[in-house]
Amino acid sequence: MSLGRRINLLVRLSRSPQFTNRRYMSTCVASATLARYPLGKDLSWLPRNPKPTLEDVNPADHVMMRPVSLLFRVLTMIELSDVDGAVELARLSVLKDVRRHHDTILICNAVIGAMCQGKRYEEGIALFHYFFNENNMVPNIVSFNHVIKAFCELGRVDDALQLYRHAARFGADKETFSVLTQALVDAYGYREAGIFVGLSRCLAIDWTPMLIEIRGRLDQMNAEDAGDYFHKNRLEYDDDDSAEVFKSIATIFVEYWFKHGSEEKAMECYSSIRTWESLPATTGNTLLRLLLAHGKEVEAGALFEVKAKDLFHTMLKKHKRFDSETVNIMVDYWFEIGEFNKAMETFNESQQGSKRMVRCYSNVIARLCERGMMSEAEGLFEDMCSDKDLSPPPHVSTFRSMVNGYVRAGRVDDAVKTSKKLAILKLRKVSIYED
Repeated sequence: MSLGRRINLLVRLSRSPQFTNRRYMSTCVASATLARYPLGKDLSWLPRNPKPTLEDVNPADHVMMRPVSLLFRVLTMIELSDVDGAVELARLSVLKDVRRHHDTILICNAVIGAMCQGKRYEEGIALFHYFFNENNMVPNIVSFNHVIKAFCELGRVDDALQLYRHAARFGADKETFSVLTQALVDAYGYREAGIFVGLSRCLAIDWTPMLIEIRGRLDQMNAEDAGDYFHKNRLEYDDDDSAEVFKSIATIFVEYWFKHGSEEKAMECYSSIRTWESLPATTGNTLLRLLLAHGKEVEAGALFEVKAKDLFHTMLKKHKRFDSETVNIMVDYWFEIGEFNKAMETFNESQQGSKRMVRCYSNVIARLCERGMMSEAEGLFEDMCSDKDLSPPPHVSTFRSMVNGYVRAGRVDDAVKTSKKLAILKLRKVSIYED
């Protein structure tokens, strides 16, 4: 990106409504006559989504067109991996009787997001065009984020930046800035990413773009410069006001030193974190994963395992400083090295009290089924299904783990019974919602 283009981009971004009217940023609603949102110069590559009519809907299925009913049917089909079927249903949301309901945007975003998550980016972008350009429906920032990320994944950063100009008025959030910052770092280098780093800090949205920029800088540094750069960041952020930020920065340097084979410097960075009291779960999870992964690669792995266990138990003591990923990282490690008893001890320890997590149950059940330990998996699965206080209910993936485990064990009848339980659960979910 040339200097002239960078200046023009910065001028355009500086004129964004985010700089001139913060209140407008969070409350804006587009009118039906708003100009089309740009998706590149040539739209001929977009798959066509024909608009349905009332004649396309079976009279017996008109109840399905109620927005709430339609939403939960679409979500259920996505959960059951029938994304194409969900899209066919979601297309009904453009009809006059449906589109006025507040749940309509959730339907649109659900199918766009499902397409993009499945790396079917062009189809996701085509749905955005269908809903918000061809049928003048009202998007929100989530809608834009899906497509901006899709453009970035396709390497079309300029198209992503052009679409951002329209997304900004809908309240660009940390996801918007993080995706664009990473895309600019990958495409043009960390210097170009400073545009969005400055925007996110100016609007006090999130520190993530700055962390992405730091990682981008490090990738272009030698070991000596990296040490100086860490010292500079420590002087600037290692204080009470920026404690959480410094922990995240230090984690990036821990990763850098491990990557370059310097365990001593990595642990110096790790030790530079003065207190774990305010450690965010995401930062702790990254450190935990780094320690365990590196511990399997070197002879002195036991030292890193001890550090990881200490970190895990420290996080576990703070209700808001760990999440299901924290537990799953540690459980997966024990399973990978064959320590099944330690894996179950870790799981049981983490599920004490009120913080019982469905994702932890699902993960342990999946690990047990993979190893043919079906009696242990059955016990946890029954507990999970019968616990009325556990919310949300078991995921589809958990049922699939059980079915696959039964099939591998030759217990076909049990596999069929579990599949029927899943079908009943899904039917109940989509039948109880009424307008």
